[in-house]
Amino acid sequence: MLKASSIALSASLFLALLGGCQATDPGLEAPIPVATEDSPQVEAVANAFTFELGSSIGIEGVSPELIALPEGGYLLFVTGLGEDRVYRSDDAITFAPEPSVQVPMGSDYSLLQKPDGTWLLYYVMMEGAPGEPGEPGEPMDPATAKKAVMVSASQDLRTFAQGSSTGISQQTADRAWGVPDTYIGPDGTYRMMWVDKAVGQNWEVLRTASSSDGLSFTADEDFVISDGYVDPFMMRAEEGDWLLLLSTTPGRLPQKIFVATSPDGITWDIPKSPLLEASDRNYLDPTAVETSEGVWQVILSTVPLADALSGPYEYVSGVFTETP
Repeated sequence: MLKASSIALSASLFLALLGGCQATDPGLEAPIPVATEDSPQVEAVANAFTFELGSSIGIEGVSPELIALPEGGYLLFVTGLGEDRVYRSDDAITFAPEPSVQVPMGSDYSLLQKPDGTWLLYYVMMEGAPGEPGEPGEPMDPATAKKAVMVSASQDLRTFAQGSSTGISQQTADRAWGVPDTYIGPDGTYRMMWVDKAVGQNWEVLRTASSSDGLSFTADEDFVISDGYVDPFMMRAEEGDWLLLLSTTPGRLPQKIFVATSPDGITWDIPKSPLLEASDRNYLDPTAVETSEGVWQVILSTVPLADALSGPYEYVSGVFTETP
Protein backbone atom coordinates (compact mmCIF):
# COMPACT_ATOMS: atom_id res chain seq x y z
CA MET A 1 0.00 0.00 0.00
CA LEU A 2 1.14 3.57 -0.63
CA LYS A 3 1.80 5.72 2.43
CA ALA A 4 -0.65 8.50 3.16
CA SER A 5 1.76 11.20 1.98
CA SER A 6 2.19 9.41 -1.35
CA ILE A 7 -1.55 9.10 -1.79
CA ALA A 8 -1.96 12.81 -1.08
CA LEU A 9 0.79 13.66 -3.55
CA SER A 10 -0.75 11.37 -6.16
CA ALA A 11 -4.11 13.06 -5.64
CA SER A 12 -2.51 16.49 -6.03
CA LEU A 13 -0.83 15.46 -9.28
CA PHE A 14 -4.04 13.97 -10.60
CA LEU A 15 -5.98 17.10 -9.70
CA ALA A 16 -3.33 19.18 -11.43
CA LEU A 17 -4.06 17.29 -14.64
CA LEU A 18 -7.79 17.58 -14.19
CA GLY A 19 -7.25 21.27 -13.46
CA GLY A 20 -6.93 21.73 -17.19
CA CYS A 21 -10.35 20.12 -17.53
CA GLN A 22 -12.29 23.09 -16.21
CA ALA A 23 -15.68 22.82 -17.84
CA THR A 24 -17.29 25.91 -19.23
CA ASP A 25 -21.01 26.55 -19.31
CA PRO A 26 -22.31 24.25 -22.10
CA GLY A 27 -24.51 27.10 -23.20
CA LEU A 28 -21.39 29.09 -24.03
CA GLU A 29 -19.77 26.44 -26.18
CA ALA A 30 -18.18 27.60 -29.43
CA PRO A 31 -16.56 25.66 -32.26
CA ILE A 32 -12.95 24.65 -31.69
CA PRO A 33 -10.76 26.99 -33.75
CA VAL A 34 -8.69 25.24 -36.39
CA ALA A 35 -4.98 26.01 -36.61
CA THR A 36 -4.79 25.75 -40.38
CA GLU A 37 -6.86 26.77 -43.36
CA ASP A 38 -9.88 24.67 -44.21
CA SER A 39 -8.47 23.77 -47.62
CA PRO A 40 -9.24 20.82 -49.91
CA GLN A 41 -5.65 19.63 -49.48
CA VAL A 42 -5.95 19.49 -45.70
CA GLU A 43 -9.29 17.72 -45.84
CA ALA A 44 -7.83 15.20 -48.31
CA VAL A 45 -5.27 14.37 -45.63
CA ALA A 46 -8.10 13.77 -43.16
CA ASN A 47 -9.67 11.23 -45.53
CA ALA A 48 -6.45 9.19 -45.44
CA PHE A 49 -7.09 8.20 -41.81
CA THR A 50 -9.85 6.33 -40.02
CA PHE A 51 -10.46 5.62 -36.35
CA GLU A 52 -12.58 2.86 -34.84
CA LEU A 53 -13.43 3.22 -31.16
CA GLY A 54 -13.14 0.10 -29.05
CA SER A 55 -14.22 -0.59 -25.48
CA SER A 56 -13.06 0.22 -21.96
CA ILE A 57 -9.91 -1.59 -20.80
CA GLY A 58 -11.10 -1.45 -17.19
CA ILE A 59 -8.46 0.98 -15.87
CA GLU A 60 -9.09 4.51 -14.60
CA GLY A 61 -6.77 7.42 -15.28
CA VAL A 62 -5.51 10.09 -17.65
CA SER A 63 -2.36 10.67 -19.76
CA PRO A 64 -1.56 7.02 -20.62
CA GLU A 65 1.69 5.93 -22.29
CA LEU A 66 1.67 2.70 -24.31
CA ILE A 67 4.93 1.12 -25.51
CA ALA A 68 5.77 -2.07 -27.40
CA LEU A 69 8.37 -4.29 -25.74
CA PRO A 70 11.33 -5.58 -27.78
CA GLU A 71 10.60 -9.15 -26.67
CA GLY A 72 6.89 -8.84 -27.48
CA GLY A 73 3.93 -7.55 -25.53
CA TYR A 74 3.18 -4.08 -24.28
CA LEU A 75 3.48 -1.89 -21.20
CA LEU A 76 0.96 0.78 -20.22
CA PHE A 77 2.04 3.57 -17.88
CA VAL A 78 -0.87 5.35 -16.19
CA THR A 79 -1.59 8.53 -14.24
CA GLY A 80 -4.30 8.01 -11.68
CA LEU A 81 -5.19 7.57 -8.03
CA GLY A 82 -4.72 3.81 -7.97
CA GLU A 83 -1.73 2.02 -6.48
CA ASP A 84 -0.67 0.45 -9.80
CA ARG A 85 1.30 2.64 -12.20
CA VAL A 86 2.32 0.08 -14.83
CA TYR A 87 0.31 -2.64 -16.61
CA ARG A 88 1.34 -5.37 -19.03
CA SER A 89 -0.52 -6.81 -22.01
CA ASP A 90 0.01 -9.35 -24.77
CA ASP A 91 -2.42 -7.69 -27.18
CA ALA A 92 -2.56 -4.00 -26.10
CA ILE A 93 -6.22 -4.50 -25.17
CA THR A 94 -6.31 -6.67 -22.02
CA PHE A 95 -4.02 -5.45 -19.23
CA ALA A 96 -2.88 -6.68 -15.81
CA PRO A 97 -0.74 -4.88 -13.20
CA GLU A 98 3.03 -5.27 -13.70
CA PRO A 99 4.61 -4.79 -10.24
CA SER A 100 8.12 -5.64 -11.50
CA VAL A 101 8.38 -2.21 -13.15
CA GLN A 102 8.99 0.55 -10.60
CA VAL A 103 8.60 4.22 -11.56
CA PRO A 104 8.92 7.46 -9.56
CA MET A 105 5.82 9.22 -8.31
CA GLY A 106 4.70 11.65 -10.98
CA SER A 107 2.32 12.06 -13.90
CA ASP A 108 2.26 12.16 -17.71
CA TYR A 109 4.79 9.36 -18.24
CA SER A 110 6.56 9.19 -21.62
CA LEU A 111 9.26 6.70 -22.65
CA LEU A 112 12.03 6.49 -25.24
CA GLN A 113 14.64 3.83 -25.96
CA LYS A 114 18.09 5.10 -26.96
CA PRO A 115 20.12 3.37 -29.69
CA ASP A 116 22.30 1.74 -26.99
CA GLY A 117 19.22 0.11 -25.42
CA THR A 118 18.87 2.49 -22.45
CA TRP A 119 15.31 3.45 -21.58
CA LEU A 120 14.49 7.03 -20.69
CA LEU A 121 11.40 7.74 -18.61
CA TYR A 122 10.03 11.29 -18.62
CA TYR A 123 7.39 12.50 -16.19
CA VAL A 124 5.93 15.66 -14.66
CA MET A 125 6.65 16.50 -11.03
CA MET A 126 5.57 19.45 -8.96
CA GLU A 127 8.55 21.51 -7.85
CA GLY A 128 9.12 21.05 -4.13
CA ALA A 129 7.17 17.80 -3.94
CA PRO A 130 8.62 14.85 -1.95
CA GLY A 131 11.43 13.08 -3.76
CA GLU A 132 10.85 9.36 -3.38
CA PRO A 133 7.37 7.79 -3.20
CA GLY A 134 6.35 7.55 0.45
CA GLU A 135 8.74 10.30 1.61
CA PRO A 136 7.04 12.69 4.06
CA GLY A 137 5.92 16.00 2.69
CA GLU A 138 2.94 18.31 2.48
CA PRO A 139 0.54 17.83 -0.45
CA MET A 140 1.18 20.38 -3.15
CA ASP A 141 -1.47 22.86 -4.25
CA PRO A 142 -2.00 22.22 -8.00
CA ALA A 143 -3.29 25.78 -8.42
CA THR A 144 -0.07 27.42 -7.23
CA ALA A 145 2.75 24.85 -7.52
CA LYS A 146 5.03 24.97 -10.55
CA LYS A 147 5.71 21.79 -12.52
CA ALA A 148 8.82 20.44 -14.22
CA VAL A 149 9.62 17.58 -16.60
CA MET A 150 11.98 15.02 -15.05
CA VAL A 151 13.94 12.18 -16.67
CA SER A 152 15.17 8.85 -15.27
CA ALA A 153 17.24 6.18 -17.06
CA SER A 154 17.05 2.38 -16.81
CA GLN A 155 19.01 -0.36 -18.54
CA ASP A 156 16.44 -3.10 -17.97
CA LEU A 157 13.07 -1.26 -18.06
CA ARG A 158 12.43 -2.48 -14.52
CA THR A 159 13.62 0.10 -12.00
CA PHE A 160 13.68 3.84 -12.58
CA ALA A 161 15.26 5.92 -9.82
CA GLN A 162 14.06 9.38 -8.90
CA GLY A 163 14.81 11.52 -11.95
CA SER A 164 16.66 14.74 -12.62
CA SER A 165 15.37 17.88 -14.31
CA THR A 166 15.33 18.05 -18.10
CA GLY A 167 15.51 21.83 -17.98
CA ILE A 168 11.88 22.13 -19.07
CA SER A 169 9.75 23.66 -16.33
CA GLN A 170 6.90 26.06 -15.75
CA GLN A 171 7.71 29.77 -15.61
CA THR A 172 4.52 30.64 -13.74
CA ALA A 173 2.00 28.34 -12.09
CA ASP A 174 -0.85 27.48 -14.44
CA ARG A 175 -2.85 24.28 -14.70
CA ALA A 176 -2.75 24.49 -18.50
CA TRP A 177 0.80 23.11 -18.68
CA GLY A 178 2.40 19.73 -19.19
CA VAL A 179 1.30 16.46 -20.80
CA PRO A 180 4.71 16.25 -22.52
CA ASP A 181 5.44 13.74 -25.26
CA THR A 182 8.99 12.71 -26.21
CA TYR A 183 10.23 11.29 -29.49
CA ILE A 184 13.32 11.04 -31.69
CA GLY A 185 13.51 13.21 -34.80
CA PRO A 186 14.75 12.11 -38.24
CA ASP A 187 18.23 13.49 -37.45
CA GLY A 188 18.51 11.50 -34.22
CA THR A 189 17.78 14.51 -32.01
CA TYR A 190 15.67 13.90 -28.93
CA ARG A 191 12.54 16.03 -28.99
CA MET A 192 9.81 17.04 -26.55
CA MET A 193 6.40 18.63 -27.13
CA TRP A 194 4.21 19.91 -24.32
CA VAL A 195 1.16 22.06 -23.52
CA ASP A 196 1.69 25.65 -22.40
CA LYS A 197 0.10 29.11 -22.36
CA ALA A 198 1.61 31.96 -24.37
CA VAL A 199 1.28 35.73 -24.22
CA GLY A 200 -1.32 36.96 -26.69
CA GLN A 201 -2.94 33.54 -27.08
CA ASN A 202 -6.43 32.87 -25.73
CA TRP A 203 -5.99 29.11 -25.71
CA GLU A 204 -3.25 26.60 -25.07
CA VAL A 205 -0.27 26.22 -27.40
CA LEU A 206 2.16 23.37 -28.04
CA ARG A 207 5.85 24.06 -27.52
CA THR A 208 8.89 21.98 -28.46
CA ALA A 209 12.42 21.44 -27.18
CA SER A 210 15.46 19.49 -28.35
CA SER A 211 18.30 17.52 -26.77
CA SER A 212 21.46 15.78 -27.98
CA ASP A 213 21.47 13.22 -25.15
CA GLY A 214 17.82 12.93 -24.07
CA LEU A 215 18.67 14.27 -20.62
CA SER A 216 19.04 18.05 -20.92
CA PHE A 217 16.64 19.91 -23.23
CA THR A 218 16.65 23.41 -24.70
CA ALA A 219 13.26 24.92 -25.44
CA ASP A 220 12.59 26.32 -28.91
CA GLU A 221 11.78 30.00 -28.98
CA ASP A 222 8.29 29.82 -30.45
CA PHE A 223 5.35 27.43 -30.28
CA VAL A 224 4.43 25.15 -33.19
CA ILE A 225 0.65 24.73 -32.75
CA SER A 226 -1.88 27.16 -31.28
CA ASP A 227 -5.65 27.60 -30.88
CA GLY A 228 -6.27 25.13 -28.09
CA TYR A 229 -4.87 21.80 -29.23
CA VAL A 230 -3.50 19.75 -26.33
CA ASP A 231 -2.32 16.25 -25.33
CA PRO A 232 0.12 15.65 -28.21
CA PHE A 233 1.31 12.15 -29.10
CA MET A 234 3.86 11.78 -31.89
CA MET A 235 3.07 8.68 -33.93
CA ARG A 236 5.79 9.17 -36.54
CA ALA A 237 8.72 11.57 -37.01
CA GLU A 238 10.46 10.76 -40.28
CA GLU A 239 12.07 12.90 -42.96
CA GLY A 240 9.22 14.74 -44.67
CA ASP A 241 6.57 12.65 -42.87
CA TRP A 242 5.39 13.52 -39.36
CA LEU A 243 2.16 12.25 -37.82
CA LEU A 244 0.61 13.54 -34.59
CA LEU A 245 -2.49 12.79 -32.51
CA LEU A 246 -4.08 15.63 -30.53
CA SER A 247 -7.00 16.46 -28.31
CA THR A 248 -8.72 19.82 -27.95
CA THR A 249 -8.78 22.30 -25.09
CA PRO A 250 -10.90 21.46 -22.05
CA GLY A 251 -11.91 25.12 -22.11
CA ARG A 252 -14.42 24.25 -24.84
CA LEU A 253 -16.24 21.00 -24.40
CA PRO A 254 -16.58 18.29 -25.48
CA GLN A 255 -12.94 17.42 -26.07
CA LYS A 256 -12.21 15.69 -29.40
CA ILE A 257 -9.39 13.74 -31.04
CA PHE A 258 -7.65 15.13 -34.14
CA VAL A 259 -4.81 13.99 -36.39
CA ALA A 260 -2.15 16.38 -37.71
CA THR A 261 0.52 16.02 -40.38
CA SER A 262 3.74 17.90 -41.06
CA PRO A 263 6.73 17.80 -43.45
CA ASP A 264 9.17 19.04 -40.80
CA GLY A 265 7.68 18.89 -37.29
CA ILE A 266 7.27 22.67 -37.26
CA THR A 267 4.47 23.52 -39.69
CA TRP A 268 1.38 21.40 -39.05
CA ASP A 269 -1.82 20.77 -41.01
CA ILE A 270 -4.87 19.97 -38.89
CA PRO A 271 -8.04 19.01 -40.77
CA LYS A 272 -11.30 20.56 -39.66
CA SER A 273 -12.98 17.20 -39.08
CA PRO A 274 -12.01 15.32 -35.89
CA LEU A 275 -11.11 11.64 -35.82
CA LEU A 276 -13.33 11.09 -32.80
CA GLU A 277 -16.05 13.18 -31.16
CA ALA A 278 -19.28 12.79 -29.20
CA SER A 279 -21.71 15.43 -27.98
CA ASP A 280 -21.92 13.97 -24.47
CA ARG A 281 -18.38 12.69 -23.84
CA ASN A 282 -14.81 13.97 -23.65
CA TYR A 283 -11.97 12.18 -25.47
CA LEU A 284 -8.39 13.16 -24.62
CA ASP A 285 -4.80 12.00 -23.97
CA PRO A 286 -4.20 9.62 -26.90
CA THR A 287 -1.26 7.18 -27.03
CA ALA A 288 -0.57 4.52 -29.65
CA VAL A 289 1.70 1.77 -30.96
CA GLU A 290 1.91 0.55 -34.56
CA THR A 291 0.85 -3.12 -34.60
CA SER A 292 1.17 -3.61 -38.36
CA GLU A 293 1.98 -1.36 -41.28
CA GLY A 294 -0.42 1.58 -41.20
CA VAL A 295 -2.43 0.19 -38.26
CA TRP A 296 -2.09 1.58 -34.75
CA GLN A 297 -3.55 0.37 -31.48
CA VAL A 298 -4.69 3.45 -29.56
CA ILE A 299 -5.53 3.99 -25.91
CA LEU A 300 -7.07 7.25 -24.76
CA SER A 301 -8.85 8.70 -21.76
CA THR A 302 -12.55 9.48 -21.69
CA VAL A 303 -15.24 10.74 -19.34
CA PRO A 304 -18.93 11.64 -19.69
CA LEU A 305 -19.24 15.36 -20.32
CA ALA A 306 -21.36 15.76 -17.19
CA ASP A 307 -18.52 14.28 -15.09
CA ALA A 308 -15.63 16.25 -16.59
CA LEU A 309 -14.77 17.92 -13.27
CA SER A 310 -15.33 14.96 -10.95
CA GLY A 311 -14.42 11.92 -13.04
CA PRO A 312 -13.66 9.11 -12.92
CA TYR A 313 -11.74 9.16 -16.20
CA GLU A 314 -11.20 5.76 -17.81
CA TYR A 315 -9.13 4.33 -20.64
CA VAL A 316 -10.68 3.00 -23.82
CA SER A 317 -9.05 1.32 -26.80
CA GLY A 318 -9.31 2.12 -30.47
CA VAL A 319 -7.73 1.40 -33.86
CA PHE A 320 -6.21 4.11 -36.06
CA THR A 321 -5.68 3.18 -39.70
CA GLU A 322 -3.85 4.93 -42.54
CA THR A 323 -5.50 4.43 -45.90
CA PRO A 324 -2.93 3.75 -48.68
